[in-house]
Amino acid sequence: MKTSTLAVAAIAGACLTVALAHIDDPKAQDRVPAWEGPAYRADLATNSREALSAVGDFEFQDMTLMSWLPLSSIGGGSTGNDCWGYVSSSGREYAIIGTSSHTVYVEVTNPGNAQVVDLISGPNSLWRDIKTYGNYAYAVSEGGSGIQVMSLANIDLGFVQLVNTVDDTGTSATHNVVIDTDSGFLYRTGGGDNGLRIYSLADPTTPTYVGSWPARYVHDAQVVTYDSGPWAGKQIAFCCGGFNGGWDESGLCILDVTNKSNIIQLACVQHTNPNYSHQGWLSEDRQYFYLNDELDEQNTGSLTTTRILDVSDLENPFQAGTFTSGSTSIDHNLYVKGDMIFEANYTSGIRVFDASNPVAPVQVAYFDTWPGSDGVSFNGLWSTYPYYPSGTIIGSDLERGLFVWSMEQAEFEIELLAGEFDFLDPNGGDEVLVRIEAINGGELDTGSLKLMYDSPSNSGSVDLAAAGGTNEYAAAFPALACSETVSWYLTASSVGGQTRTIPSNAPSATFEDLVASGIDISFNDNCETDTGWSVTGTAVDGQWNRGVPAGGGVRGDPPNDADGSGQCWLTDNVEGNSDVDDGTTILTSSVLDASDENAVLGYTRWYSNNFGADPGNDVFLVEISDDGGESWTNLETVGPTGEGTTGGWHDVSFVVADIPGVTPSNQFRLRFTAEDANAGSVIEAGVDAIIISAISCDVEPACPEDVAGSDGVVNVNDLLAIIANWSQSDPDYDIDGSGTVDVGDLLAIIAAWGDC
Repeated sequence: MKTSTLAVAAIAGACLTVALAHIDDPKAQDRVPAWEGPAYRADLATNSREALSAVGDFEFQDMTLMSWLPLSSIGGGSTGNDCWGYVSSSGREYAIIGTSSHTVYVEVTNPGNAQVVDLISGPNSLWRDIKTYGNYAYAVSEGGSGIQVMSLANIDLGFVQLVNTVDDTGTSATHNVVIDTDSGFLYRTGGGDNGLRIYSLADPTTPTYVGSWPARYVHDAQVVTYDSGPWAGKQIAFCCGGFNGGWDESGLCILDVTNKSNIIQLACVQHTNPNYSHQGWLSEDRQYFYLNDELDEQNTGSLTTTRILDVSDLENPFQAGTFTSGSTSIDHNLYVKGDMIFEANYTSGIRVFDASNPVAPVQVAYFDTWPGSDGVSFNGLWSTYPYYPSGTIIGSDLERGLFVWSMEQAEFEIELLAGEFDFLDPNGGDEVLVRIEAINGGELDTGSLKLMYDSPSNSGSVDLAAAGGTNEYAAAFPALACSETVSWYLTASSVGGQTRTIPSNAPSATFEDLVASGIDISFNDNCETDTGWSVTGTAVDGQWNRGVPAGGGVRGDPPNDADGSGQCWLTDNVEGNSDVDDGTTILTSSVLDASDENAVLGYTRWYSNNFGADPGNDVFLVEISDDGGESWTNLETVGPTGEGTTGGWHDVSFVVADIPGVTPSNQFRLRFTAEDANAGSVIEAGVDAIIISAISCDVEPACPEDVAGSDGVVNVNDLLAIIANWSQSDPDYDIDGSGTVDVGDLLAIIAAWGDC
């Protein structure tokens, strides 16, 4: 167990203009400016002193902070609000966090290196809520706009697409969104004095209104389909709210919502000392419902109190008890996973309870995101999400943004101090420095501390040895073959058998570095200036042009450029999304230099042909010439279906010398062709970040090694041993590190003989 406590400076208050979620909602009164500071990622050595100092302010127990992305680091909004999670078909994990102006998507597959993927703008409001169903996310807001529908099909490619906005019933404002993933129905809760507004997700891109329950205001809810017992097959809604915007007769109502035209109220119950029934969640066996009252602490001065309602008989629920963290903060949102309850408690952060005894949960861990105070104010942690298969936990904070945690009780801490490289020296010697400190009674197994590396021609490990600083260890890379990419990670174990790595989910994820002395760039075009491209073709509309994307990501066009510089090449860059029509549009480069024998061509492309009445029937062509355009060779044909045809920016690279029929040349040209050859199809394309580069390798001649009998002496016998074994592939004879035993090894020995 470890607790870290440092003082924190008081944050000056400043009121923000926000839309109220319901009459006299108190959240607006406690607004203060967002915390300003850099992001923290546990796996990286680039964390600034400011970030490390800020992390040191947090109090915690049995939780490890893996990443912290303040609001300024996630690209949208002055306040944070709700969060949810998503796991793609590839198994990659994503955090979804709402801000006052956006829905932000952050990859947390490697929790120690959380990275923003994309963000979708929405109405400005303090309140935004998101849930997922299949490959779609649905966001609502008190600021209006109904339901925003976002496709997550290409999130692994770094692209989320707003595919629809449904605003068809009642006020456009919504307080929360609830989805029963078993039955496929979405529920809008609140918004004005609304109860439930219900939508079918039979077509997940177009939620269809099917009914409502207006009898009471519903602030939040959980809807589940029972698969056993007397209610098997029934869809049951557990609704937190009351009359008059939730203020009167505040409590829990249980509804049978199976028949959307005939919703049946099974029971309504008030908990003790009801002030404002806010949110709750069922135990996994559905015997208990844990309910947060958002205002009882503020109005009565009580400790943080969460109610336990027995709902084993849906028609006769009753309060079976309460539990507390012992703090004075306001309990807000909680979720149940197994026997654990994960509760966001504003100024006391996340509190984790063991509910093995469901009527007497016990706090077992916490991480306080609001240092210095557990007051009854609406600041700090808004919500949490604990359902990732990896065990990662996230939390969304009003002022401090996104937190990513691990809850394993660590026996030691491991932190990368140095080890981020532009390139790895092919001669070896680049050093990784790490701090490893035993905590919570753990003891390091010093023999387990290793740098693991793997490349196409070489793999192995290097022991981490004690370095100069306290608890510091270092290891240096060996000589490696130039131009290869090396994957590497650090691993350490305790005597008790706990293993931790950097990156935190290695070896599934690793650091990757190019072995090179440097990169020589002959052409680098971020599309911010005119570098001599020409546009031709027969299309009557949709010709290539260069600019900042204006179409907004509708019907397959790019919503942004690829490299973040602002501009890119794209087809028919206009608002309203006018695509390529009736012919071809061809983008051709000027003459470029790709004469280096190690030249690499790279670019980022976008292509979509999956909209319209005739999708998936056109192709996108990429061609190259090594003779100034006299002849052309096909490099890529994208489509008509498959990967790369549904939008998203795709990074592509080719070693020029490896392209069949092409020779490195200073008469190199490149062209991209988007064609609309089929009536009814919608064709959109983009190109950005075009670069021609070459790896430089300054390899020092290797001294001859003691390969002749390992007699401890390097002499002519070693040279003779190499010659005698010339046809062997034993890496001991690969003197120059090329990956093969050849004449280069002999020349390397001869060149270095006098120096050794």
